[in-house]
Amino acid sequence: MTSEAFSRVLIDKALEASGWDLAKQVRFELATSTGRADYILNGKYGPLCVLEAKSEDKDPYDAKEQARGYAENINVPFIILSNGKEHWFWNYKRKDQDAYRIERLPSSEDLERLRLKNLQPPRPLMSEVITPQYLQPFKFDVKVRGYQIKSLDTIFTQFDSERKRRFLLEMATGTGKTLLCAALIRRFLTTRNAERVLFIVDRIELARQTLEEFNIYLAEFKPVLFKTARRRPGELLGSSVVVATIQSLMVDRRYREEFTPFHFDLVVNDEAHRSIYGDAREVVQFFQATRVGLTATPKAYLKNIDIEKLGQENPKALEARQLRDTYQYFGCKPGFPTYRYDIIDAAKDPEGPFLCLPKIFDLRSDITTQALADNGWAVVINEQEENYKIQDLERKIFTPARNQVMCEAFLKEAQRDPSGALGKSLIFAVNQEHATTLTKIFNAMQPGIALTITSRIPASSNLAKEFRDNKRSEKIAVSVDMLSTGYNCRDLLNIGLMRPIFSPTEYIQIKGRGTRLFTFKIGNTTYEKKNFFMLDFCAVAEYFEEKYDYSVPLTLPREPGTKGPKPPPGGGGGPTTGGGTVGEPPPPPFGHREIPVWEGKDELVMREVIEVCPDGEKVDVMTFRGSYEKDLKDFVSETPELKEAIEDEDDDTIEVIMNERFYHRPKMFYSPDKLIISYGVPATTPAFVYNAVGRKPLPTKDDIISDTVDSISARFNLRYNEQKWVDTTAQLLAEDPQSLKLFMAGDMTIFSASQFNRLGGIDQLTRFDQRDQVFEALRQSGLVRQTLLTAHH
Repeated sequence: MTSEAFSRVLIDKALEASGWDLAKQVRFELATSTGRADYILNGKYGPLCVLEAKSEDKDPYDAKEQARGYAENINVPFIILSNGKEHWFWNYKRKDQDAYRIERLPSSEDLERLRLKNLQPPRPLMSEVITPQYLQPFKFDVKVRGYQIKSLDTIFTQFDSERKRRFLLEMATGTGKTLLCAALIRRFLTTRNAERVLFIVDRIELARQTLEEFNIYLAEFKPVLFKTARRRPGELLGSSVVVATIQSLMVDRRYREEFTPFHFDLVVNDEAHRSIYGDAREVVQFFQATRVGLTATPKAYLKNIDIEKLGQENPKALEARQLRDTYQYFGCKPGFPTYRYDIIDAAKDPEGPFLCLPKIFDLRSDITTQALADNGWAVVINEQEENYKIQDLERKIFTPARNQVMCEAFLKEAQRDPSGALGKSLIFAVNQEHATTLTKIFNAMQPGIALTITSRIPASSNLAKEFRDNKRSEKIAVSVDMLSTGYNCRDLLNIGLMRPIFSPTEYIQIKGRGTRLFTFKIGNTTYEKKNFFMLDFCAVAEYFEEKYDYSVPLTLPREPGTKGPKPPPGGGGGPTTGGGTVGEPPPPPFGHREIPVWEGKDELVMREVIEVCPDGEKVDVMTFRGSYEKDLKDFVSETPELKEAIEDEDDDTIEVIMNERFYHRPKMFYSPDKLIISYGVPATTPAFVYNAVGRKPLPTKDDIISDTVDSISARFNLRYNEQKWVDTTAQLLAEDPQSLKLFMAGDMTIFSASQFNRLGGIDQLTRFDQRDQVFEALRQSGLVRQTLLTAHH
């Protein structure tokens, strides 16, 4: 079989995978006045596309003009260029488009939709004016605010006039991003600039809340939740608005199995800073669509950076920052989104205020103060002196007196509602056990005052809704992180920080739970919410509000397996506070153990702040694997909701339950990183669970290499020879630890190895224009992260 014949076998399979009937919809070797067209793809009303096939060793992009001749002769609007391994799509009648790389071939339906768009161009987005009453036909008391209209007009103008297709909205938590998105999506759909929209979130609770809102404002477009609708293909394909978590799309690469690259015309990323690099980035880039990012906390890895200087001194560092920078990804300059509206704007808006600011209480007990000191809190346990830092409390030692002091102080200091009762409150605890402990203390002091809302509690999502909607009598909800993002509770008056927070992004998100305004009504009298109380028992607020330097360039995440302290947020060399050390704490000892209980006293004494970032400990691989599989099976048998989630392949629920109830428990301290180390496979949490219970095998290293190469090649629109360089490099890194070490250091001598000579050696590599970006993406890939962890352990 010739090379081109083999390519055609692959192309035939790719066409069938996208739903083409080779016997009825595809014509082969059609003679034209300019030559023979390899494939003609026919739709309902005649030819739609010319597909030009090339042999595997040729770059299909080079066949553009040859294929254009066939397309113009046959009068078809689209061209596909393929060698079986990579495909390029060209809507050549659109003068503003060049051929671009796609992962999967478009379906017949995709091309029919694009053909109609070419025949019936959509109306400009600015052809209608959005007024404050734009959404009132669907909910009479809702009003599109002035800043929301300005943000939409900015997008619409740039879309229409400047032909931009990437936008970033930086909006403070509580400023109505979901309502804004409903207006945005409605305008795209009604003007025919989009027929199908994908709305991506990072948590299943937020997905459900978003769907509730969309069912009000976008009901005629039949919005659905991907994780449930995917079991009913007719419902999924019949919807114009799909809401999905990034995790549900990534698992088993479902987005590639269930959609084609052209299925969605608009992709909106909520919490966009979490889904633009690593494996999640592949999901977003798979769809050939207009992209809109939404976030309250963008990652500005290029802000306050001298790009030209860094590019000369350390090109690798610059490439890493470019890959992770939220602004760069959405086509914006560092620190300058398409539109920004922050908490200060909202609090001072002449039409508002639209948000309220916190009143912060820094409350520190004697134990907390000592735990933040250089030497930590020194106590005698089992006749031996031990030292504990702030991150150890409730993890390595239980402190009932400290918990009692925090709860008493909270009830004393917390804001009351206009009736004089304790205002609605959220408490953030260290872990599941700590949350339960705090709830017990509160209820012992005032029966029925508190409830725990975590995945351990049955129907926790329903409990969260009932608490939000005042359908419960409790005034305090104690959680870990389930309610830290995407939880809209407008009458919230208090937030209690009873655990340390190590990320400024997380702190801003948690603070955002309390910023929304609310009007209380007692009888015929109304009372406006003026502020909320932030009661901080772990010295978090003082650091982030007063001492954290937001002008210092962000420090890039440390590569897995590297040693040494992690720099403080905002860049290296930042200050420490309270005499503590900013950095990674020592790992807890591995193995089974009992956590001691401190029976002494505690009291409130002073204020102080420290930033620490806990890290995991080393493990004995084989012992860990055996214990993990046994303990997980026991855990599944004791946890009906997890068992049900496994049977339904509900990956979101599996993630939540494992993260909140299984990982980091005080015994074996299981964690995702340790599973990657012990199994040698960078798989997801659901994949490890399915494997342990015998439902699905883990992917092999070869599978991971292949997926990594495909992902990077698609991300950068690589040509065939360039993809060969990535594949050969990935194979070498996966097998040779020394080459991996050199590669991570940017040492080009690894490319003098014999396997690269067949690709042309160093001379050919220098012609690879995107090599620095591509190799940095390879460094950030799951494949390399896993191999690094294995090499260092």
